[in-house]
Amino acid sequence: MDIAYTVWTWHLDPFNNFQRSEDPAQQRVEFEKGLREIQYLGYTAVEDMNMIVSAFGDCPDALAALLAKYNMKFSAIYHYLKTDFDYDLALLKKCIALAGAIGCTRIILQPPKIKAEGNSEADVLDTAHKANIMAELTHTAGIDLCVHPHFNDTVLYRNEIDLFAANTDPEKVKFCFDTAHSVIADIDPVDLLGAYRGRISYIHFKDVDPNPVLLPGQRAMDRFRALGQGFVDFKGIYRKLREIGYDGTICVELDYPMIANYQSAQYSREYLRSVVGI
Repeated sequence: MDIAYTVWTWHLDPFNNFQRSEDPAQQRVEFEKGLREIQYLGYTAVEDMNMIVSAFGDCPDALAALLAKYNMKFSAIYHYLKTDFDYDLALLKKCIALAGAIGCTRIILQPPKIKAEGNSEADVLDTAHKANIMAELTHTAGIDLCVHPHFNDTVLYRNEIDLFAANTDPEKVKFCFDTAHSVIADIDPVDLLGAYRGRISYIHFKDVDPNPVLLPGQRAMDRFRALGQGFVDFKGIYRKLREIGYDGTICVELDYPMIANYQSAQYSREYLRSVVGI
């Protein structure tokens, strides 16, 4: 089983309001730095956002060479739905092409943000419709489309997940469940894994601080922590993954590291080794 880490946070500049560079050359430098650091820590695979297309879409051989240099697999490209579906589809096709060139077999799909007036069943069904269309493209290419229920998006809570699942093709639309997003939605990750055991193609591991109010105005996602720094039951989750026969990648992620990307990745890898046993 591969243990991956997301390196999209290496692309963020904390001294520039967490903006990402638009320069492909700089993106390649940032990606390699993340790759080098997580490989040193013992991770065996890497995930990155669809900005990887900007960095390497015109030179997939350069990306393949970097992966070979650090003996790493590319576990997933993270894509997302916004407001322009034609643009989202066009970018998805570029993600599929790059994934195929480097042997990546999963694309993660984040649902669109909820509207200002809130979410509705119609929004969930619209997301399901778009996911079905996208999954036809990925399935043809031999790639799993893995929908990621996400905070503040149209698919997060259990009733939304169930409605979405009932209206998507189970053979083509898979899931990437995230332990932290599940917990902040008051979902038991162990129960969720059992309920959707046949549709899980990928999983994100991250922890959640038990204190819901740490700083004034804090968002729920600001409570995310490195593994072992919160209260998520990773031993129970890993036992459930083994029980349902999951043999895919476990991908560790932390959206907002407390100190630095390297330190958070190190904490999480050591926790998985010493506490969970993987």
